[in-house]
Amino acid sequence: MAVPLIGAQLLSVSNGLVDALVAGQLGRAELAAGGIAAGIWFFASLSCIGLMGGLSPTLSRLIGQRRRNIVGAVFRQGLWLAVITGGIATATALAVAALLPRMSLEAELVPLIRQYLLTAAWSLPAFAIVMACRNACEATALTRPVLIVQVLGLGINILADLAFGLGWFGFPQFGLMGIGIATSVVMITMAAALLFYLSGKRFARYNLLSAFEGPRWADIRPMLVLSIPIYLTLLFEAGLFVSVSLQMGMIGTIEAGAHYIAIGVTSFCFMLPLGLSFALTARMGRVYGRQSLAAAKLRIVSGLLITVMLAVFTIFTLIVFRYPLISLYTDDPELIAVAAQLLLLAALFQLSDGAQVALLGLLRGLQDVRVPMLINAFSYWAVAFPLGYFSAHRWGYGATGLWWGLIAGLSVSALLLALRLVSRINLYNRQGGFAAVP
Repeated sequence: MAVPLIGAQLLSVSNGLVDALVAGQLGRAELAAGGIAAGIWFFASLSCIGLMGGLSPTLSRLIGQRRRNIVGAVFRQGLWLAVITGGIATATALAVAALLPRMSLEAELVPLIRQYLLTAAWSLPAFAIVMACRNACEATALTRPVLIVQVLGLGINILADLAFGLGWFGFPQFGLMGIGIATSVVMITMAAALLFYLSGKRFARYNLLSAFEGPRWADIRPMLVLSIPIYLTLLFEAGLFVSVSLQMGMIGTIEAGAHYIAIGVTSFCFMLPLGLSFALTARMGRVYGRQSLAAAKLRIVSGLLITVMLAVFTIFTLIVFRYPLISLYTDDPELIAVAAQLLLLAALFQLSDGAQVALLGLLRGLQDVRVPMLINAFSYWAVAFPLGYFSAHRWGYGATGLWWGLIAGLSVSALLLALRLVSRINLYNRQGGFAAVP
């Protein structure tokens, strides 16, 4: 189950890698603007990821309780939530695009960022539907369609970026606007493909798309009880990373471009534990529905062991292959020098970053989302942000200072989430299992 999800995550971030490579071919300013614009798009898309995030543990628990007869009805309400969420996300991205001239960004970057956002924003409703369908695949443990559709999306993205971004195949060159158009085309195609898969025979026993119903608040509300804290958890973390991207734009074009490269590489590495985290949420949700504490403990031990192995692999990759990886983006010596420093720092937080996302996945499967949300808020905004800000702007460390803040925040988050999981398991032990614990 985890392997297709990890593969899908790697392919998903590959779309961003392709976008960055094409932006790098357009020029230094386009690379920097593309990085900031991609960060803003991701920030807007968090509502789609987070508010759909309650769907997987909800459906997994129903399946664990052998209540398959209502899985389809709950999923269809999730699709309504996706449509609403995607519309709000689009409005958010367009609003940020309108406010760009008021931000303290270098003047040459503002029109370039707007070009991307004004076209990529329209991909967000389709992206929300993709996330809803993906959550259904995770909950049912039928994850291969997610991987297949992601392969399709990557192929289309490569062709569309080359056509609209660089003007290949006889198309006009639209630059960053073309990359935004490609993003919208890819998301719409992926949403249609996943809906097609979910209507097929492999998913027939769950009746996911067997009827059409209007939105029902009674079914949407329980999902939101889980989804809103998940969304806020993601918002706290992503808000920190977006703030770092914007601060890089204030420091300089070189630093912003180098940060874009480093984030692109580390995001690719992060997809390994993130894909595992999605699988852990679904697996833990099922054993939680079955009220099997022994099985839950097994999921925790095996999940964290795999997380450590993945972290060792990514640390080795970032240290040994940092220059070849950077060269995929640019041959600018100034960009290479700064990006290499940032990748060495990235190697330092691979274990804590992987651990915190795996722990979040396990806790979500146990329907524990509120305290982890508060942990993230504290770790990122009471630890990471002030430390990074003062290191960069007051103590003279510049770009590396911002990344030291990230290291501190991720490490504190991993430690506190581990303590939270241990405390929950100890409580379950004392109370004699899941059923006795609210």
